[in-house]
Amino acid sequence: MLRHTFLHLHGVGPRTEARFWREGVLTWEDALRHPLPWLAPWHRELLRAELEESCRRLSLGDALHFQALLPAGERWRLLADFWGHVACLDIETTGLAWGFNVITVIGIYDGQEYRAFVRGHNLHLFPREVRRYRLIITYNGQRFDVPFIEAEMGPVLTGIAHLDLMYVLRRLGLRGGLKRVEVATGMARPSALQGLSGYHAVLLWQMYRRGHRGALDTLVRYNAEDVVGLLPLAAYAYNLMTAPLPLSVAPLPVPERPELSLPYDPALVDWLLEGEEREEEVV
Repeated sequence: MLRHTFLHLHGVGPRTEARFWREGVLTWEDALRHPLPWLAPWHRELLRAELEESCRRLSLGDALHFQALLPAGERWRLLADFWGHVACLDIETTGLAWGFNVITVIGIYDGQEYRAFVRGHNLHLFPREVRRYRLIITYNGQRFDVPFIEAEMGPVLTGIAHLDLMYVLRRLGLRGGLKRVEVATGMARPSALQGLSGYHAVLLWQMYRRGHRGALDTLVRYNAEDVVGLLPLAAYAYNLMTAPLPLSVAPLPVPERPELSLPYDPALVDWLLEGEEREEEVV
């Protein structure tokens, strides 16, 4: 999809991009050969220079170049070209205030393997491992996950492009938390952990620190359930966004949500959910 994209060029908005497509200028290569008579001479020269640079950057696998130039709601266009270099990411924390609270778990999933980086165990390995990827996918990570990681670890994500699915899904009319969006798209997690929330993740960490057996396993499993659902959602959003365009764009295969074999404590999950019901009854 990137080679069909002109929004990252100076002076090109959605209407101008749509005109490119109407005039048969469907790719960067088309634009470099076309006289582009509807543009001023200075604008044609500028765009040609930018398109040559775009071809060079894409050949280098420089996803960050395009992330910097595309609006947040258009970064879904990166997916097909960087599909083999993607990691989905989600964090758990001790609270909501980055710079005050701390990260307890970072989970990443690349379509093949889920890995958890846990505070006090292997969290220090995350900066090295994440460098293997060129694009990270999050849900609400622009406002939450990334600021938390940068506040605690510094610029470890520098050089890696970021697609926050929340923005493109909002364009598709899907709002709310991740689990609500999964239900709305027919991709709801089958796990018994469906009812847990970020609040419970904080409680699980506190219980683990107090020595509760099974709390850490349950927290990691909760994180994994969030992370492995992002890749199917990303492909789903990409296909919906490309479908109405006057372009020949191959859809991305929507991967199956993997069945997780990670352990957790079912009794603890039931206790946490029953506690929430008790609080609702009191209120």
